[in-house]
Parts: sequence; C-alpha cells; structure tokens
Amino acid sequence: MYRNLIKAGALVVLLAGSLAGCAGIARDAGVRQDPQQQVRERAAARWSALIAGDLAKAYEYLSPGTREVMSLDLYKKRTRPGMWKKASVDTVSCEQDRCKVKIAIEHGYRDMKSIETFLEEDWLRDGGKWWFAPRK
Repeated sequence: MYRNLIKAGALVVLLAGSLAGCAGIARDAGVRQDPQQQVRERAAARWSALIAGDLAKAYEYLSPGTREVMSLDLYKKRTRPGMWKKASVDTVSCEQDRCKVKIAIEHGYRDMKSIETFLEEDWLRDGGKWWFAPRK
C-alpha cells in the first residue's frame, strides 16, 4: 500500500510539472504571436506613468540603448509632465521587431480647454521585450 501511495504521489508531481511546462510554452508562444497586444499594454503603462508624473517609472520603458546614453536625471530634465491629461493607444502595427504605435493624447495648460492630438511612437523588441525608442 505504501509503495502505491508513493507511485501515485510521483505521478501527480510528474503531471503537475508537465502541465506547468505546457502553460509556459503556451504563454511564450502567445507573446511571440501577439506583439501588438504586448506593445499596446506597455505603451499604455508608459503613458500612465507620464501622466502621473512618475518619470522614473516611464524611464524604465526606454530601450536599453537609449538608457545607455541618457541618464534618468537627463530624462527628467527633458521631460515636462503636467500638461498631459489623458492618453490612449489608438493603433499598433508591427513588422518583425518594430512596432509603430499611434497615441491619442489629451492635453491642456492651466485654464485652457483640453485638446486632443495624435503622435506616433516607435517600439523595438530587444531581448524578448518591447521598448520605447524615442526619436532624436
């Protein structure tokens, strides 16, 4: 009886490990198959940080190459939060390791009526992750 219990326990552990492995493969395949969704979520999160004035968090979305040449302090000096009221991702179109993201930005200044404008951002895949690549 004890031997059967050990075999049953081993079988449960083996099956659980197999299922976890399959879930990981499916998750990884989903990331590879749907870059638009991943970029959409990261772009929205970056803009949420900008609107909240959390420049350190927004800085984390910059591409590794950009962060190599631009310190957080320099990024904070160049970025002026406060006029953005709302942002939403309008469209995302990707080709291989590059995506173009169109963002609808609502902004205003002091008592001015808010206006909506659109801007286009470049996002690049590096090391399996998507990063914002600002234009020079």
